[in-house]
Amino acid sequence: MHTLAFPFFLAGAVAVACWGMGFAARGLAVAPGVLAGFLIGQGLIAGWPNLPPIGAVDRLVWLALLGGGLALAMPWLGEAWGKRLALGGVLAVAVVWIGWTRLSIGQEDAWVAAVTLVLAGYWAAGRLERQGGNSAAVLLAVAAFAAAAIAVYSASYSMAQLIAALGAAIAGSMAGAGAAGVGFGSPGRLVGGLLLLGLVAMLAFYTRAEPLALLLLLPIFLADSLLRHFPGANNLAARADGRGQRGVSLALLALMALIPAGLAVAVAVSSAGPLYY
Repeated sequence: MHTLAFPFFLAGAVAVACWGMGFAARGLAVAPGVLAGFLIGQGLIAGWPNLPPIGAVDRLVWLALLGGGLALAMPWLGEAWGKRLALGGVLAVAVVWIGWTRLSIGQEDAWVAAVTLVLAGYWAAGRLERQGGNSAAVLLAVAAFAAAAIAVYSASYSMAQLIAALGAAIAGSMAGAGAAGVGFGSPGRLVGGLLLLGLVAMLAFYTRAEPLALLLLLPIFLADSLLRHFPGANNLAARADGRGQRGVSLALLALMALIPAGLAVAVAVSSAGPLYY
């Protein structure tokens, strides 16, 4: 439990500190919390990252920094096509760097996985951008915990802990600065999103993770669209007032996201062989 508690509380504390120092103006309150929480989780689970990076796990923190840098550079990238091109390039660099051990020897299935990961990441990033705010954080956290459960049934318990630490860091950051009305800005989305993409890429390239289970993480980011088909749920949120209304809406969004998350985990369970002895 400490591998979840430390990331959660440290992420929250860092996010609140950044908010107090006025970093919220450009959405920078939450992103440092996510990064700090994940780093402490990685240190507890897999050890501190090597400098220079040696293995894929050492590269994760650099992906987070790359995501934060891209978010800060977005206002200067001009037209929408330039921003889309930059995002696609960063996602491609992230996936290829994580999977280079296999990609460099020309394994066809690895390259298919890489292309799929980049396209999936690009689509998910677009969905998160449309969501914005705390809703994006909820979907990222649900996706992270679902990916952690898939990792358990991919015979990779340490990976499961690492991905769950990311989910805890996202939740902790939002419990801190997000509760103060800061919301999950573009830096937070890209830092958390690139970390999750890197971790899912590690599952795809280096573990026995069921590909279909990983693909089924994508419908989690459609939870808001699915929720619109349930008028009763929207009426329930409308009856609440102020912050209560927002809290009910986020809770309903999380519950809807748990449906595809549960399906993804169920596929992983059904396809798993013997795990631990």
